[in-house]
Amino acid sequence: MSDKPTVLFVDDEPELLDGVRLGLRKSFDVVTAGSGPEGLELLAADDAGILAVVSDMRMPQMSGAEFLTTVRDLHPDLPRILLTGQADLESAIAAVNEAKVFRFLSKPCPPDALRETIDEALEHARLRTVERDLLDRTLSGIVGMLTDVLGLVSVGAYSRTMRLVDLVDGLCAKLGREPPWDLVLAARLSQIGCVVVGDRDGERLPGTPDRHHSLVAADLLANVPRLEPVARIVAHQLDDGPIVPFASPEEWSDDDLNAELLRVAVRFDELLGAGNSRKVSLDLVAGDEAPPPPFVVDALRKVKPLPEPMVEVEVTVRQLSVGMELAQDVMTTSGSMLAADGVTLTSVLVRRILTFSENPGLVEPLRARVPASTVRDLAIKERW
Repeated sequence: MSDKPTVLFVDDEPELLDGVRLGLRKSFDVVTAGSGPEGLELLAADDAGILAVVSDMRMPQMSGAEFLTTVRDLHPDLPRILLTGQADLESAIAAVNEAKVFRFLSKPCPPDALRETIDEALEHARLRTVERDLLDRTLSGIVGMLTDVLGLVSVGAYSRTMRLVDLVDGLCAKLGREPPWDLVLAARLSQIGCVVVGDRDGERLPGTPDRHHSLVAADLLANVPRLEPVARIVAHQLDDGPIVPFASPEEWSDDDLNAELLRVAVRFDELLGAGNSRKVSLDLVAGDEAPPPPFVVDALRKVKPLPEPMVEVEVTVRQLSVGMELAQDVMTTSGSMLAADGVTLTSVLVRRILTFSENPGLVEPLRARVPASTVRDLAIKERW
């Protein structure tokens, strides 16, 4: 198998494609197509692992600009290069704006210049991928850290966060869409304002306005580059009704729908937390003065979380692990509380409890709730 990068060339002149294949064979595996539609078919199959696309401007059926614009929409990470004649210069400039091409080259283009441009395009795409991966992992780590901090400060807010994450994930599944990154982050960070204005149970402090914690969270997030969409979703989580009144899914923008899904999840969780049954909570959501659109209510009715039965067991410090729910306060022998009854253990909390178990020591035994299927494994578990 060749270790050379695969590049797709699209042109309606077979002789030109033969010349490109011959001139670049030492540097690239060249895949060719005689038209835009044929090129799109090759990209859809992509058995060859195409890493860049080069297209002529003037072609029948579909121009190079139209083809590369479609490539941008379907395969945004693929670098795109346009070949054009002098007479097409104005169209080529428009293609740079519409198709976001990496570069356009005038025909005829010497093989060395074409080879150098493709190399630069591939390196540019590689660096973008590396940067995005680094940002994604960095952002994921920071969000995880903030969630852990929330668990240490406010047990109720942390538990509510985990429920909201599950709810928005379930809503997206029932609506047939992948949970978008900004909605997922908004759910995970929606209660972070409780660190500032909430008590340990995540409830509003006396005298604090109803929406204050959501606005605090939105203000914090708005200061982080690229998290402006997340801040907007979080800011609307306690609104009295939808941002827009549209009934059809097609009428909603992605941003407005994401904000509505979190708002509905928060409202539904609030009603359940007030002691209402699932059915009553659903009816109350649907009967709000400004109710969600019918398609969101229908999706909510179909979200049926089936949590595994939890069993309360006696555990040692060595048996504690992430995901367990404490069934009692964890106290040191000197009388300090390390974690409250009902909190779900995170890696930070487990480490904290382990540290204090050595000095000054803990009041044992401990009790925790664990999935029924893990009880047998728990008996032989030794983490440290």
